[in-house]
Amino acid sequence: MKPFRFANIHFLLIGVLCFGVLATAINLLSSQAMLLLLAFFVVASFVTLLIYQNKIYVLDELDKIKYVNDQAENSMTSLLENMPVGVIKMNASEDEVEWFNPFAEMIFTKEDGEFDHARFKEIVTVGLDKSRIYAHFSGKRYIVHSDEANHLFYFFDVSSEYKATQEVTSLRPVIGVIGVDNYDDLEDTISDSDISQVNSFIANFVTEFTDRHQIFYRRVGMDRFYLVTDYGVLEQLIDDKFSVINQFRAAAKELEIPLTLSMGYAYGSHDHSAIGQLAIQNLNMAEVRGGDQVVIQENGENKAPMYFGGNTASTVKRTRTRTRAMMSAISDKIRSSDKVFVVGHCHLDMDALGSAIGMQHFAKNIMPEAYTVYDDKDMFSDIEKAIQRLHEEETENLITVSEAMDKVTAESLLIMVDHSKISLTLSNDFYEQFSQVVVVDHHRRDSDFPENAVISYIESGASSASELVTELLQFQKSDRNQRLTRLEASLLMAGIMLDTKNFTSRVTSRTFDVASYLRSCGSDSVEIQNISATDFDEYREVNELILKGQRVRPEVIIAKADEQVVYDRVLASKAADTMLTMSGIEAAFVICRTQEDEVAISARSRNKINVQKIMEDMGGGGHFGQAAAQIKDQTLDQVYETLTDIISKLTIKEPNKD
Repeated sequence: MKPFRFANIHFLLIGVLCFGVLATAINLLSSQAMLLLLAFFVVASFVTLLIYQNKIYVLDELDKIKYVNDQAENSMTSLLENMPVGVIKMNASEDEVEWFNPFAEMIFTKEDGEFDHARFKEIVTVGLDKSRIYAHFSGKRYIVHSDEANHLFYFFDVSSEYKATQEVTSLRPVIGVIGVDNYDDLEDTISDSDISQVNSFIANFVTEFTDRHQIFYRRVGMDRFYLVTDYGVLEQLIDDKFSVINQFRAAAKELEIPLTLSMGYAYGSHDHSAIGQLAIQNLNMAEVRGGDQVVIQENGENKAPMYFGGNTASTVKRTRTRTRAMMSAISDKIRSSDKVFVVGHCHLDMDALGSAIGMQHFAKNIMPEAYTVYDDKDMFSDIEKAIQRLHEEETENLITVSEAMDKVTAESLLIMVDHSKISLTLSNDFYEQFSQVVVVDHHRRDSDFPENAVISYIESGASSASELVTELLQFQKSDRNQRLTRLEASLLMAGIMLDTKNFTSRVTSRTFDVASYLRSCGSDSVEIQNISATDFDEYREVNELILKGQRVRPEVIIAKADEQVVYDRVLASKAADTMLTMSGIEAAFVICRTQEDEVAISARSRNKINVQKIMEDMGGGGHFGQAAAQIKDQTLDQVYETLTDIISKLTIKEPNKD
């Protein structure tokens, strides 16, 4: 029965009735006690009615709220069941699906009509620590919102938005530049009729490539092409891992032409001029990294480049004209400075020290204040011997990093030799003192390149930095020009011998020309042997590392040292060099601890495996056949597992014998 609610008129009537009862009682009753009792009864009755009425109002309001809640719940249930958003509720205690709406059922229903619990749990596992994740399945894309408090998961279909975004992205402009490696050298060595056939081969190959992908191109030189396309096409080439460079190399090999392709691509949403400039820079980077590869980068700040190719040893050759031009440019830059400081990379080796001494001699022929900077707290045994010999002769301006800090001025010039990565320089604090830097290096250029480099002489086809520096010295002409001393020539020769493994690896005719020049300057093999000699304890430690080598692939050996033993980096390098001389081995890696919190990898290869790319994945770098990495705060086992995982994914290719 519905509760009766008193209206205002009812209270008015009750008030009049009570007044009448009291008035009648006053006339009829003479006893005051009876009148008071009657008045109390009337007032009590009236209060009771008010309490009852208030209670009825409260109950009525609760009924209304309940009704509204029921309606809202029914509406929400109807909405969840009918709206185009997948909703799934989990049972928190049992970690099972408790309820899902029809749209979620449509999303997760398998071909047999069953709900795909496994796929749903996989998504839940990925998104446990996120409020929103993305899922791609059943040919559609979803944004997944998780409400962990209520154990609810919402699946919003964003396929159309994603498609629209992809369409806008795919229309972003892309500018590319193709360069033909070694074209100048080939042009100088073959007849005019043959070069005409080579030009036809190159033009036909590029035309076929651009037609296949509907790319607009123009040939702006015999060895240079400009391309214009959009990101959709570039994405196809990326998915194909730019197999076009392998196809060109194979086609050129069939014609017995020693040519490869290098490409630089850049893309962005606006500023075509900046995109074009970046494309040219990327081509230059591909060439100085050794050629036969592609460098891609988005226009914008902090955009990392992508690399493809680089699976063959560097074939890009430098010319004497370029060397002479670089000699003049570097000389002019030195003349405009008040002091010159030459640094090698951290943990100096003989090539870094030899090239630094040679570059200091080059600068000293132009101006008196030229210094070679070294770290007296971080020297290997052979470097320590060499530094001691240089101090004995007192012919070099050798100073430590701390001493050099006090001499630097705003007009000083820094020359970095045998490295082009800021992270590898002798001292980051010292590097930051300079606004202008010159780079002389034979390693492939990486993204961690000095932004303030005014001149970069990078030739990855050279055997060593010492070779490059010696060639600069050969072309130098100045009033102060002095011949190299016997010790300077010996150190430059020692640097070349280190990086060429005693003239057995990466040597060219230019290498022997340089060696002949150094020999004419008095290079002494006995001096080199005394500096580089291995003592018995060192020899024993090298062999201990070699004996720990294990084949992870038929052609790859990794030696992992004991976790508790700290080794010298030179020992690791010598062990890797020795393992590479073994039959059937294409690459050798030595993993050892060089400091309490640092693990080092020394990597060597012949001509099938690019160890530089492997070491870049490990946070290091180097050269195609010689590279290294230093990893902080990891165990040897962790580094070993990461390295073996990278090596297991390698595709070993036959070398290009051209």
